[in-house]
Amino acid sequence: ELFFLRMNNWIEKLKMRLPALVLLAATMLFWGFYERFESAGPVLLESPTRADASRLRGNCSEEGGGFVLSVVDPKKTARINFPIPGATEYERIRIRGRIKVEGVVKGKYGWSCARLLLSQYDQTEKWLPGQHTLKAESGTSGWKLHENVFEVMPDAAHVDLVLQQIGLAGTAGFDQLTAEPVRFRPSFIWWRSVFAVLWFGMGILYFRRCRLDRRKLRLLILLNGLAILSGSLMPEQWIEGITSELKEVTARTSAKDHSQPTQSVEKIVKKPHREAKYVDLFNDAVGTIHQTGHFLLFASLCFLLYLSAALERQHRIYFFKVAFDLLLFATITESLQYLTIDRTPGITDWLTDVYGMLAAFLLFLIVLGIHRFFNYLKRVKYV
Repeated sequence: ELFFLRMNNWIEKLKMRLPALVLLAATMLFWGFYERFESAGPVLLESPTRADASRLRGNCSEEGGGFVLSVVDPKKTARINFPIPGATEYERIRIRGRIKVEGVVKGKYGWSCARLLLSQYDQTEKWLPGQHTLKAESGTSGWKLHENVFEVMPDAAHVDLVLQQIGLAGTAGFDQLTAEPVRFRPSFIWWRSVFAVLWFGMGILYFRRCRLDRRKLRLLILLNGLAILSGSLMPEQWIEGITSELKEVTARTSAKDHSQPTQSVEKIVKKPHREAKYVDLFNDAVGTIHQTGHFLLFASLCFLLYLSAALERQHRIYFFKVAFDLLLFATITESLQYLTIDRTPGITDWLTDVYGMLAAFLLFLIVLGIHRFFNYLKRVKYV
């Protein structure tokens, strides 16, 4: 009877969470297939040839409608720049391209490998810091198609599609390269508003269902949850704005590396061109901070919920329900990134959230064990 009673209790709890699960599935399915962008003009660059390049360096060859960039000497890298004509007349450019790597060995930094970039320059040929990496690949893998939408900066005088192999060794292939202007579809704003209203209503519903207004540590739990939601819904443009000043400082350090005029195809650049070295270092650090934020926020939320449950003297089975709700909340917060202008959910962030929860659970068990051990010592002392 106890087993069936607990099973019925679990079924009831699952039914209570069914609306959130249904809306989560609808959000993932709809936004997984919905295309938020539409064409804003003619294709600006498609399947370029060697003759279209404005800058060429290292061991670069053209094969089968694509390009092969090889590095044998770690001190020599390979690079091709293709100007995108008319790119500065539009607000956003979508870049597509396939990458294949064979034996690409990463250099000192995570971005020292095969890369497909969108680089922007001002009127003085100074490289403009900001989002520029479409994809970075290392190791050995077959052809993979990648695409991303980049915002054209107001100060940009010209924009280049850049192929790089700046690893220590290996070969990288690039083909099916295209650049086209895009804009948001009119329906994007409406659909985003519909899902935002639905999720807001769901939040109000579960605020009472989960008794968040009666928890022992409710204020800390709510603040932690709001911090997670704020980070999940913050547009990439806002994140770039927050860090823009730091990027400018790092960019000034490397400004002389990007101030040289664009070279012709016939002139091979003899000195290594350290494209956005300091800014990439900063972006790597920001990426680490981003992952650390995911880890710490979910770790603290998990610890607070378990601590609150312990203070409320909840039954042991309750801790499994908390774990399920935390996993559901992590999935929901990732799916909410579909509602932002320029972010999408990522399995890496979700896994980081899970790792944070596991770390918090272990910490909670340690704290609980120490607490019980001291209580045991007190009882033995008085006995």
